[in-house]
Amino acid sequence: MSILLETKNLTKRFGGLEAVKDVNIQVKEREIHALIGPNGAGKTTTLSMINGTLRPTAGEVLFLGQEITGKPTYVVANLGIGRTFQNIKQFGSLTVLENLMVGGMSHYNKGGVLHMLLHMKETRHMEEAVEEKAKEILSRIGMEAFEKEYAGNLPYGRQKVLELGRALMGDPRLILLDEPAAGLNPSERAEFVEILKNVYESGIDLFLIEHNMDVVMNISHRITVLNFGRQIAEGTPQEIANNETVIKAYLGDRFSEGKNRRG
Repeated sequence: MSILLETKNLTKRFGGLEAVKDVNIQVKEREIHALIGPNGAGKTTTLSMINGTLRPTAGEVLFLGQEITGKPTYVVANLGIGRTFQNIKQFGSLTVLENLMVGGMSHYNKGGVLHMLLHMKETRHMEEAVEEKAKEILSRIGMEAFEKEYAGNLPYGRQKVLELGRALMGDPRLILLDEPAAGLNPSERAEFVEILKNVYESGIDLFLIEHNMDVVMNISHRITVLNFGRQIAEGTPQEIANNETVIKAYLGDRFSEGKNRRG
């Protein structure tokens, strides 16, 4: 199985604070890879270094064998890495369809605003193509009924799904998801997991941060665990669930006891 994304000794310091230290992760093609750990473990910092939001202090990030360390976010996105954020970043006064189209126009318009203004016929054709793409994405994520609804009026769970739809507009090979199920109730989480599985089955790989262990254990092929910025374990969901270091640092005895009762 080929390596899709790789970090080598990835490190980030903020002044005297070492938020992430020598993190080595390999996300393989056709896998869903989860990154877990306590609050403050360095998970979002790691994701931000991968997609170019933060520049690493040391180490490397490679995507399909190409070094992308410190490249701007738009370059990383154009190479095929999408991202969703823990704090939803939508235009509440635009419709669901318009939100997707905004994301699509920024991806498909390579010539900038001036090019769009000078080539209006080409721009109209591009808008039509982007609208068609947005409607196809809405169908894929089960939100076609909300097409004309203002994004700010959506229930929180639907806003999370819309965030995923915006990432899909960039035709990514890999999507980085920062706590996609945070704030969702159990039924919403179950629905969201099915949507993520459908996205994965369409050929898009996933690398996610998530605190809800029902989501992590249900969807992941491989899990990396961080604690205080250090990588303390990596393995399959079963291996992580039985790892005493991970249980002590993050999962807790109640997780182990609950797992044994279910077994």
